[in-house]
Amino acid sequence: MCFLRPAVLFLLLAFGRAEAHPHVFIDTGLTFRFDGEGRLGAVSVIWAFDDFSSMLMVEDMEMDKDGDGALSDDEISRLTTMFSDWPEDFAGDLYLTQDGRPVVLSGPLDVAVRYQQGRIIVTHIRALPDRISPEGGQIGAQVYDPTYYTYYDLAGTPEIRGRKGCRILIEPADMAAAQRKYGDELAKLTDEEVMDEGKYPDVGGDFADNMRLECASLS
Repeated sequence: MCFLRPAVLFLLLAFGRAEAHPHVFIDTGLTFRFDGEGRLGAVSVIWAFDDFSSMLMVEDMEMDKDGDGALSDDEISRLTTMFSDWPEDFAGDLYLTQDGRPVVLSGPLDVAVRYQQGRIIVTHIRALPDRISPEGGQIGAQVYDPTYYTYYDLAGTPEIRGRKGCRILIEPADMAAAQRKYGDELAKLTDEEVMDEGKYPDVGGDFADNMRLECASLS
């Protein structure tokens, strides 16, 4: 997740790199959307940022100055613009495959932001420029930040819209094994690389649950 500004990143990093844990936590909801021909055409995504990260973003952007816990329409518009304009090196932290091959996704569409009970909640849609059918091979999905700076926790089983006879199977990540790998890889980096260059081991996928989409044949 690359939306936090340098001042916010410094505050989060100050908690210490040796503990080998993420600094931003996002509850994530997914909805797989099929078209009238039974092809997967889009995935709707919900990000609910943790209270602390939300507070840092609001303070860093000098919002909610009266401290009433509400954001103005202009402030919501600013957040919406920020979450709509992804950095070039940010892939959206959603990864789809078909038979192990990457599936291309669009950038964020229909972005909406709300501020609820001290948390920033972002919704958007990732479209598939080339729609795919489950009959064409096994569809897999993961949600993760490659650097494990941000941890995405699946909020319940993803939903399926537009096609009957489908289900999502979830294989939980081996967190203990992933933590050991993260610690080993992090130990190879110097303090300068982490604090000044923002480098982190690219092991986020090891911490992510594996989702498999299965659908009965339409015929």
